[in-house]
Amino acid sequence: MKWNNSKWSINEQAFFLKRTGEMIEKGYTLLEALSFIYLQLNPHQQKHIDEGIKQLTTGDPFYKVLETIGFQRDVISIHYFAEQHGNLSFALKQSGDLLYRRVSQAEKFKRVAKYPLFLIFVVAIMLYIIQAVIVPQFSSIYQSMNLDASFGITFLFAFFSSLKYVLLLFTILIAYCVVYYFFVFRHRTPSAKMALLIKFPFWGNQILLLNSYFFSLQLSNLLKSGLSIYDSLKAFRDQSFLPFYQEEAETFIQRLKHGEDIGQLLKDHPYYEKDLSKVVKHGQINGQLDRELFTYSQFLLERLERKAEKWSSILQPAIYGFVGFMIVVVYLSMLLPMYHMMNEL
Repeated sequence: MKWNNSKWSINEQAFFLKRTGEMIEKGYTLLEALSFIYLQLNPHQQKHIDEGIKQLTTGDPFYKVLETIGFQRDVISIHYFAEQHGNLSFALKQSGDLLYRRVSQAEKFKRVAKYPLFLIFVVAIMLYIIQAVIVPQFSSIYQSMNLDASFGITFLFAFFSSLKYVLLLFTILIAYCVVYYFFVFRHRTPSAKMALLIKFPFWGNQILLLNSYFFSLQLSNLLKSGLSIYDSLKAFRDQSFLPFYQEEAETFIQRLKHGEDIGQLLKDHPYYEKDLSKVVKHGQINGQLDRELFTYSQFLLERLERKAEKWSSILQPAIYGFVGFMIVVVYLSMLLPMYHMMNEL
């Protein structure tokens, strides 16, 4: 059962997880840490923690508590794996850091995009007014005065006349995407969904990085706890929070039973970075697979952050450039017809 009232924000989830992890690292038990953090929460959150403590005392694992409260699915999955490898404080701090990064990136995006998006909104209103009022007025004046419009003016009039068709096409495209998502995409298998997502330009590569990061980090933690590759994959298979990894693990387990190598399996699957299979083979050769997977996961995390910063730095100039172009079009649409009529008089 989930509580839908007073949902925890991502920032609140991050604070709770990070602080709990730090306290457990200092020697507190989980129940002691929760009882102390309870004092710093609002009444609705305190109610959730009260119920969570009851769950823990009746034998439920901590990830079940997070699931009941309604935490992020990837956070719940991290703590599911923590139940397998036993390093709860690491999982708490790791998931807290993950959410803090998510909040930080969202804030950066808001700062970068807020003012340019406002400008786009203003320009869109101006374009509508020009298309609905000014262009028809100029067209009727040209017709009444029997003036021949120049190529530039004809192009501008055609541009504004086509805006309504562009808007209609955009609306149809959105409607198609919504219908496709609800009636086709949602009913596909997790691997079929992933195969489609990684084909998208720009974010397909990001998805490959995320898949490789999560898989290498969690597999590293499971191997470090003493589990074999086979048992680690069983842990992936037995969770239900991330269906893609559940399906992948089942496929890997079946192929491992036939004597295939995990490195080759990863190489054959297009959902991960190509060098992940090389890292696995290298770690198997030197007997430090858990260490090398963890190091590789941190490299991937750095790449993800660099890419996020790169796209943030590109987004704002691109939006400003688009807005500037549209403002020039707006001015030309008003000035060119007037200059042309003045020259014709």
